[in-house]
Amino acid sequence: MSDQLFEEWQVYEKLVIHDYMDHSVFFKRLQTEIVERFERPVAILDLGCGDLTPILSMLANVPLRQYVGIDESDAALALASQRLQALHVPSRLIKGDLLASLAEIEDSFDIILASFSLHHLADPADKRRTLEAARQHLDPEGFFALIDVFSAEDEPRDQYLERWIKHAENRYVELQAEEKELLFNHVRARDFPVSQATFQALGRQAGLEGFAVLLEDRAKLNALVTFHLRSL
Repeated sequence: MSDQLFEEWQVYEKLVIHDYMDHSVFFKRLQTEIVERFERPVAILDLGCGDLTPILSMLANVPLRQYVGIDESDAALALASQRLQALHVPSRLIKGDLLASLAEIEDSFDIILASFSLHHLADPADKRRTLEAARQHLDPEGFFALIDVFSAEDEPRDQYLERWIKHAENRYVELQAEEKELLFNHVRARDFPVSQATFQALGRQAGLEGFAVLLEDRAKLNALVTFHLRSL
């Protein structure tokens, strides 16, 4: 599905540059988790990689042996391709839908990351299917990391949207009126978050366990959570 916000990448890039979604603290916390868990170079699969701006610092500061990113935006992938060159590690970028792209991948990964991407899947069953497909590529010693927006428990979508837009109106001060309109139209059309408890249940259904909230923002909107493989 075409999405003007991501086709006109400059607006989303502006959110990242001003760190309105707290990418920097979430990736710093994820970096710490990776360094503490692994004493060897790791392979990372990034579901919805964008242009790599938020994750570049982390990738440069963890022992990295492979990076694979998936995204649907041509504009983002063009920028990501340029930025990957500085890492000097085996890497691959895939343009396409997450589920279809996961079906084409044969490698296994130590960390599978979904950063602000799974909330775009309107049907919770599609979220579960994506987790299931990702699980097939997760190394037994690895973990799945999710950085995303979450609704409050039993919060209707319209109330979540009202809460999110009010938060953005107050915080996203560097966006022009037309940029906010583009962003808010995107959120109203494409954001379908679920609660943390619902995601924990979806993960369990997909064969993932050990749900842990590593970090949450003050607005109770964005969080970093992790899963690992179910013990057999």
